[in-house]
Amino acid sequence: MSSTDQSMTPSILDLINRTLELPTLPDVLVKLNEVMNDPESSAEEVANVISLDPAVSTNILRIVNSAYYGLQVRVGSVNLAVSIMGFNMTRKVALKAAVFSVFAKKSNKKVPNFDPNTFWQHSIYTGILARTIGHSSQKFTGLHPEDLYICGLLHDIGKIILVENAPENFNEILRVGLEENRNLLELEQEILGFTHADVGSVLAIKWFLPEDLTIAIRYHHCPDRDPFNKTLSSLVALSDALAAKNGKPALSKARYEDPDPELYEIVGVQEEDLGALIEKANEEYARSEIGW
Repeated sequence: MSSTDQSMTPSILDLINRTLELPTLPDVLVKLNEVMNDPESSAEEVANVISLDPAVSTNILRIVNSAYYGLQVRVGSVNLAVSIMGFNMTRKVALKAAVFSVFAKKSNKKVPNFDPNTFWQHSIYTGILARTIGHSSQKFTGLHPEDLYICGLLHDIGKIILVENAPENFNEILRVGLEENRNLLELEQEILGFTHADVGSVLAIKWFLPEDLTIAIRYHHCPDRDPFNKTLSSLVALSDALAAKNGKPALSKARYEDPDPELYEIVGVQEEDLGALIEKANEEYARSEIGW
């Protein structure tokens, strides 16, 4: 059993599996996993799978041509992009694009207080903040900036699952939270017996997502309880709170609290440096039509 499995109690896993119908892994990721798990696979074989999905292909090329890689010549070949990025990062970028394709257009009219556009703006902005803040800290030098972005982007993915699979319950959570100014996470636990963070991490386990991502999703509301990578979950928690504070909340009328001051020290940034970092994140968000 992996550390991720151990972080979820059997009762929570069982409860979520009995309560919700979790979506299956997108086809492109199934095929990618099959190819990448074969030690004899080549970059060309991986590129052939990626080329079948325009969203994944576009993101692979965008990332490899970003400032991070600093290439002198623009890369237009998915095959070459895979060779440059390596299989591990290729898999993660493919994951991001595939997940966005599966969930981004979801809308459930049974949850009128949930606006998917507002939700994805928050998720994208949180990802950009996580990448920007993390890249400025010495504590994340071992992680690719795109890893930090993906953790921020997918931290609230459990909410989309709840919207799709438990709309009546989730609508009640939002209604009570807004009318009584209650904490939504507490209401999720009270009404469902689990939270969107639990749901998101169970989905990540089922989809065989990277363990650091699964753990960050699980603990992004309680990084102090993270026994595996408190620094990464704290970065996601800080970015999540700052996104809401700076006009990009997941739910436009919900109650949000300021970041715990301890998060700054754990993440390795000074609160007084945030102005410049947020300005940089705002510029990056504005440069792209969809922000990612």
